[in-house]
Amino acid sequence: MPNDKNLWRHANGTYYARIQVNGRDVRKSLRTTDIRAARKLLKKVVEQAEKRRAGIAEPTAHTWEEAVVRWSDLQMADLRPGTQKRYLTSLGQIHPYFAGRDVAGITSVDVHDYTAARMRKGASGATVRRDLTIMSRVMRVARRAGWVTANPVPEEMEEIPERREPIRPVPIRALAKLTRRAPDGFRDLIRFLARTGCRQEEAASLEWSQLDLRSVPATCTFSRTKTRSPRVIELTSRQANELRRILRSPDSPYVFRSPQGQRYKNVPGRFRVLLRKALGAEGDVFRCHDLRHTYAIRALQQKRSIYDVARQLGHSSVKTTERYAGWLSQPMR
Repeated sequence: MPNDKNLWRHANGTYYARIQVNGRDVRKSLRTTDIRAARKLLKKVVEQAEKRRAGIAEPTAHTWEEAVVRWSDLQMADLRPGTQKRYLTSLGQIHPYFAGRDVAGITSVDVHDYTAARMRKGASGATVRRDLTIMSRVMRVARRAGWVTANPVPEEMEEIPERREPIRPVPIRALAKLTRRAPDGFRDLIRFLARTGCRQEEAASLEWSQLDLRSVPATCTFSRTKTRSPRVIELTSRQANELRRILRSPDSPYVFRSPQGQRYKNVPGRFRVLLRKALGAEGDVFRCHDLRHTYAIRALQQKRSIYDVARQLGHSSVKTTERYAGWLSQPMR
């Protein structure tokens, strides 16, 4: 049986297995700083060494990179482009911690160490949860392939509670200052967000083919939604008239375009810069997503049915819309 004499600790805290192979001392990194995890891994290393001495074939090891490729081959194509981009960013963060590792040797302790390291570097809980979500997906694929016996990620995710950003409706005067400072195309986009409550990407990717401005009332169909289910909303006559005033471009299908004729990207970043210019330090507390909150609160204060507001916003459950109930008695400044 292996004991702690078979462990060697590097100055950086990482444990190594110290075993005899063909009469020589060999050290193998266990890639952990936790003594309990090191002991478990040491036992596996010694068992593998004994099997090699006995001429027993070992199961094929599969690296983290192989697991990522297997996951990508099976699932990447089914994800929306935005989700693909977020997951690839997370995989870029995960890679330095697990590159070259046999996925069968990745434990919940390793995942906990990764989580702690990311939090120490200032990553938010939401960001780390996103990292762990893609890691869990990769490990689930590895488990189905028979490369691992268990997924070490889920328990770790439970320790990072989801945190909702506070609701901060944008005051009417602040919104007026903001739209006055905005370039023409971006001003139209901001107004549309504030008056429909749609999500940023739904508006930024909106094409003329999704609008029916001839019907009464005019309608807008969001085909690229968070829930993947198309959503149709009715437009007020004021909203329809504002859209009719926007000049169409023969070179672009998009409704909201920059002066260069391109659809807007990084809407939250552009909005943040504009807020700073229009409101100074006061603007630092608001986000582009707060326009969605602003719409929901105003609509409910104007006595619109909470079910109508939920459908307008694309909430899968009216319970999500009920979070605005506490604002009904508060005046919008």
